[in-house]
Amino acid sequence: MAPDRMCYPRMNDRAERTRSSSAAATWLNPERWLASIVESSDDAIIGESLDGVITSWNAGATRIFGYSAEEAVGQTVTILSWPGEEARVAAYLAKLRQGERVDHFEVVRRHKSGHKLLVSLSLSPIMDDDGEIVGIAKIARDLTAQRAAADLLAERDSQLALLTEKEATARGEAIFERRFHELLEHAPDAIVQVDSQGKIVVANFTAATMFGYAPGELLSLRVEELIPHSARAGHDQHRAQFMAANRTRPMGQGLDLHALRKDGSTFPVEISLSPVRAGEESFVTAVIRDVTQRREAEVRMRDLQETYMAELRERQAEAERLNRLKSEFMASISHELRTPLHTVIGFAELLAEETEAQLNDRQRRFLDHIRKDSEHLLGLINDVLDLSRIEAGGLTLHTELVGLHAVADEAVESIRPYAESRNVAVHLAPSMNFDVVADRLRLRQVLTNLLSNGAKFTPAGGSVSVRARRDGHLVEITVEDTGVGIPTDECQRVFEKFYQVGYTPVGVREGTGLGLAICRQLVEMQGGSIWVESELGQGSRFCFTLPAVVV
Repeated sequence: MAPDRMCYPRMNDRAERTRSSSAAATWLNPERWLASIVESSDDAIIGESLDGVITSWNAGATRIFGYSAEEAVGQTVTILSWPGEEARVAAYLAKLRQGERVDHFEVVRRHKSGHKLLVSLSLSPIMDDDGEIVGIAKIARDLTAQRAAADLLAERDSQLALLTEKEATARGEAIFERRFHELLEHAPDAIVQVDSQGKIVVANFTAATMFGYAPGELLSLRVEELIPHSARAGHDQHRAQFMAANRTRPMGQGLDLHALRKDGSTFPVEISLSPVRAGEESFVTAVIRDVTQRREAEVRMRDLQETYMAELRERQAEAERLNRLKSEFMASISHELRTPLHTVIGFAELLAEETEAQLNDRQRRFLDHIRKDSEHLLGLINDVLDLSRIEAGGLTLHTELVGLHAVADEAVESIRPYAESRNVAVHLAPSMNFDVVADRLRLRQVLTNLLSNGAKFTPAGGSVSVRARRDGHLVEITVEDTGVGIPTDECQRVFEKFYQVGYTPVGVREGTGLGLAICRQLVEMQGGSIWVESELGQGSRFCFTLPAVVV
């Protein structure tokens, strides 16, 4: 016999192929597949932000609460609140904000029309890739109809217990029985009532269909015949204890329950149990819901999430590996470039000193260009090398108690010729007599970079200054200029790698956009923080802090 094969219908026209292609695209796209599961759910699936604003709303939510997605999204969840339920809901939300799930608690909610709804809520935290809780996912199930059915059953039994044979009339019983059976037969869930001996005395049409029996056939059975064999042991004792406790068990309660069909197959269910007294007789009313589709959807959703997280971890690991390779490559190539540049600079300086009298003005100008451009290129390579070493974890700091005034004075003097060539004044405030815990070489590098940036972006006639003040256990250092300034919306980006904020006063871009990124890394490695305060056309203030004492 030939092996079984999967058979597909032939696609006789373009429309049929289009529909098939669309279905396949949905199946192969996890996000669209997941969205279709959510949208087709009978339960309300609602997303909320932590401050209670509704962010998503499926068709099940519209069916239960009456609001369309357009009406609900953007509103706060108070549109669904019912007075008196706030304290209970707040207690569950407190658990949720600690990362705990909350399953199946009953709460009263408001329909769009204003009438009261009884729903079962399950709450789950929504987390971002860093594990931070950013929102709340709610699954709500309407229990109004099933509770009405259970109440009606209780009403029936109570009425029958109160009525005596003399008071009961055939007409009254007929009306009540008709009303009871109409509601019972139209209930969407299976409803079964069992006496104290475990015999089924009431079963609606949904129950017969769910368990695979003909209408009325369930009334000849004991309830144990609807329970899988593995779960039958001790059920009689459990039923007796439940009746004695006289306490309702709501739907769900986190129990993993299964039921047994007539054909021997099992399926997952949720069951709500309510004890009922009718005179001297005791009964248990069970509302049973087949949750096969929901469990399958939960498994698919969990599998999709696990697949997504695995792919995310793989991509993150690959990105980290590539970043390490990039840093190693940049460090290697930077070393290879620095050696010949040092040679070029050295020979240019030697040539300028040894042949000063033999060079004409044009030759001296060319030689000066060689030296300056080589030094500029060496500075850029040093920036790349520093950043690569920082990112690769290869930069070691040697922190000590450092006199801030002396280091700041060295930085000011190192950039003074450059500033004066641009007619920009440089000032060192006398308030720099503080000791800080820092790496002396890297502190000077940060100050030099900030001062040279200030001179670069300040027009002729302007100034750059550096000052400091004590702030508790920190010292705050400020480098201020009277330059072109930075747009307010770009102040947060100036410390990003390769980001160049604007143009110098003569309309050109200079540098690689690495200097401030390196400053931030070096300051943070020394236990401080760095920020900028600026407005376009108003100059800039770059501030950073360092520890004032050894911690």
